[in-house]
Amino acid sequence: METVLAGGKAWTSYAFICGLLIYAVYSAPFPAQPGLIEGIIAALLIVFVSVPTGIVVMSGGFTIYQKYNLFPVALHIGFFTMLWLGLFNGAVVYSWNVVDIIRDLIPCVYIFAPFLLLPAMKRSKLDWFKILPWILSINGVVFAVRFYLEAGISPLDVGKMYYSDNLLYLPYDPSVSFASIFLPIMAVHTWKGTNLFRWSGSLLMLVAGLVSLGSLMAVAQRAPLGLAVLSYFIYFLIGSRKSFKKIILLLIILISVFILVQDQLASTFDLLMTKQEDYGMNGKNNEMIAVLHETSRSIYSLFFGIGWGGLFYDPTYNAEVSFTHSAITFFLLKGGIIGLLVFLYYLSWISRRILLNMTVSKLPYSLSVIVPLTIGLIFQPTFKTLSYGMVLTFLCLLFPNSHTRRQES
Repeated sequence: METVLAGGKAWTSYAFICGLLIYAVYSAPFPAQPGLIEGIIAALLIVFVSVPTGIVVMSGGFTIYQKYNLFPVALHIGFFTMLWLGLFNGAVVYSWNVVDIIRDLIPCVYIFAPFLLLPAMKRSKLDWFKILPWILSINGVVFAVRFYLEAGISPLDVGKMYYSDNLLYLPYDPSVSFASIFLPIMAVHTWKGTNLFRWSGSLLMLVAGLVSLGSLMAVAQRAPLGLAVLSYFIYFLIGSRKSFKKIILLLIILISVFILVQDQLASTFDLLMTKQEDYGMNGKNNEMIAVLHETSRSIYSLFFGIGWGGLFYDPTYNAEVSFTHSAITFFLLKGGIIGLLVFLYYLSWISRRILLNMTVSKLPYSLSVIVPLTIGLIFQPTFKTLSYGMVLTFLCLLFPNSHTRRQES
């Protein structure tokens, strides 16, 4: 049975890394018309995962897959059921457009990407726990730089007005919020006062993190910015009990940044307040009501949803759309109560891993993954992006699997 999941050589790992970097350099979080670039990225990801592993995960090879001891079998069964039931509903019961069906299938696969990626990472000789957060950070900085170039501005222009990147939504990629938290905190976390190399590395991480944070400020993203500030504050409170020197460094950084960009900070705050007054919850409460109305049309849609590719009238846009602003309403709409329960089980399993394994040494990583995951769950449709799946995968690498430990003991 092991041969079914075997395969993959060293070069496949580098193909995977290339795929992620190509995504940041040439693609977009929500490509309007996926083309050659997206096809290349998909091919590189498939090469890394391997076709046999993909077949085992997608076709319900529960017994074979359990040899990896990565996930509870009930969770794998739930994913399998939701994936294929949603496809049956979308293609057969409701006969939705094929393109819309594919557009819904992709975020479902992204959210459950750890099922596909962790076996490949376990076979690989690379230390993905050390590699993946830096790839995510590089991608976040690349997306931020691309935003500045697309908008025709520099970081010093942040705060003057809202800026647009021609509907590419580059700062909305989860890797940007990841980098804006991970890099500044790691700049302090890894700093050593007597090491010139560490000094240089910390300075580089700080600048790169601020570049990412600036792109979030330029488009006045309220939730990511608020959660980023909260993350810095949490690290400051906990870190102050571990290293007085690092807290002094953090205070120096904060004061210096404030002095250098106080005008941008003040004007950005005004933009955020204006946006809050103008948009409030941005129609998310009305969207939730619309989803509940759509799924309650019949007993069948209440329990099984309207399937992948399903459209519903969203009062926020005054039109029929196939997406929602949060992963929770997305799975309720597409999978009904059954789909939502599967997703909530997945969330509870992830949350349990975090609560059982949280340590101070993992705090920079923990804050960096929790923020983009929370944004996709509640505030923005970033759960539909490739980076969201990568953040979830890194979270699974970050926290040891208690399910695995029980089986191995």
